[in-house]
Amino acid sequence: MANINLSRVLLGGLCAGFVIVIGELILNGVILGTQFSAQREKLGLGDPTFSELSIGVILTLFYGVILIWIYAAIRPRFGAGPKTAFIAAITFWTIAYVLFLLTLWASSLVSLNFAVFSILWGLLEAPAAAFLGASLYRE
Repeated sequence: MANINLSRVLLGGLCAGFVIVIGELILNGVILGTQFSAQREKLGLGDPTFSELSIGVILTLFYGVILIWIYAAIRPRFGAGPKTAFIAAITFWTIAYVLFLLTLWASSLVSLNFAVFSILWGLLEAPAAAFLGASLYRE
């Protein structure tokens, strides 16, 4: 950890998290809005409250920080730049999108269609966030 610039991880991570927040708002609010509402209704929930949305935004910003921390951690091995940002993005995507959404699907909390579409969306969202955040990271 001594070589990781934590202030730059935070800066790049918050920017990366912002990309993910915007992507999730587009995905769940526009593209999958009807399915998202149906999933919540199935669980006996109404529209997301301001509190739920606020917590979701904060957690998603933290996801961005984790993504850029992964980039900073693997940067000495793979070098700085887009290739390493992509490796960090795919690592993050596997954990935060694939495993998480398949767990929700296996628990019957979301439909398979919803999970697969969200996983595929993450293949766009995670690299975009990683490229932006990594571009702001300096050792």
